[in-house]
Amino acid sequence: MRFTRAVMVFVALFYVFLWVLDLNGMTSLTPVLVVPAVLAVLVAFGVWLNNFMGITPRSPKFVEPEAAAAPAPSSTQGPTPTDVDAPSPPKATPRDPGSSDGSAHPRVDPHGGPPA
Repeated sequence: MRFTRAVMVFVALFYVFLWVLDLNGMTSLTPVLVVPAVLAVLVAFGVWLNNFMGITPRSPKFVEPEAAAAPAPSSTQGPTPTDVDAPSPPKATPRDPGSSDGSAHPRVDPHGGPPA
């Protein structure tokens, strides 16, 4: 906890030091220094607005994955969706030497029919 406070104090002092440099003529720092200040004001305004409207922050909900909580299915329970046979994809056949497009890949019908 002390280390965090020490780092926050150091960063704040360094930020003030950079503003002092900016105000004494090093104006190239102005855009870089304004962005964090504007972001801090916007966040503070959002927090104030939430409190003003009575919106409370939600607490995080950690839900255990159902796969880890449920026991593994045994073979006596019947087929699972992964056990059911799905239609196999169409198999490629060697290229027809007389094909008109000259492609090196066989042409396969996307609906599972014979090659064109």
